[in-house]
Amino acid sequence: MMKKFFILFYSFTLLLCAPAARADDWLPNFEDIPKMDLTYVVEDDGFVYSQPDGKIAQTTVASDAVTRRQFQRFYRDALDELGWKKIKDDSDRQIFRRGNEELKIEIVKTDPLTAKFTVAPK
Repeated sequence: MMKKFFILFYSFTLLLCAPAARADDWLPNFEDIPKMDLTYVVEDDGFVYSQPDGKIAQTTVASDAVTRRQFQRFYRDALDELGWKKIKDDSDRQIFRRGNEELKIEIVKTDPLTAKFTVAPK
C-alpha cells in the first residue's frame, strides 16, 4: 500500500514540476506563445506594459537556422492549436486574435531571420 502511495505521489510531483522545467519553451513577456526550436530571444529588446484593458508586450527572436516559411508555418499551426484565429498572413506579417488580444508577428530582417512579436488589446 505504501509503495503505491509513493508511486502515485512521485507521478503527481513530476506532473506539477514539468511546466516549470519547460519554461524556456515559451517566449518571455508572453504567457502562452511558444518559442520555436532553433530560435533565440534577442536580449534587451522586449517589454511588458500593463494597462486597465490588458497588456502590451513585445519580444524579438532571431535564427540563423530557420527559413521564413518554416517560421511562419510553425506559428500558424501552433497558435491555431492555442485558440488564436488567423487574421492576416503575408510574407512579412502575421496577425492573430484571441478574445480581446491581437498578436502581430512581423519579420523585420531575413539574414538572420528576425521577428518581432507584439500583443496588445484590440
